[in-house]
Amino acid sequence: MAAITQAKWRIGDAEHGIRHDGAKERCIYPNLKLSIYTAGIRQNQLAKQLGIDEGYLSRILNGVRVPGEQIQVQIANALGCDAEWLFKHTTVKAVGRKFMEDAKIG
Repeated sequence: MAAITQAKWRIGDAEHGIRHDGAKERCIYPNLKLSIYTAGIRQNQLAKQLGIDEGYLSRILNGVRVPGEQIQVQIANALGCDAEWLFKHTTVKAVGRKFMEDAKIG
């Protein structure tokens, strides 16, 4: 029974980017960060416009949270961008306090 519970835990961890070799993976969205910057809108203004918590938006931008499809569409509409393009991601591995690129955009 304990082995089944442990296996489920590890599967859930993988879905959330938690690795058991000490590295933690995050998905970051460079196109999202670029679009917010070029739109000249501040993060707190965008969060207020979307009706979401600023901390939640911050966690998305920093790769801590992966947004659902509905919030992706809302953000894309607010920025006037295509959601698929906006949320193309790069995966990075946290090694201590530094991140290393793991995959190319696309």
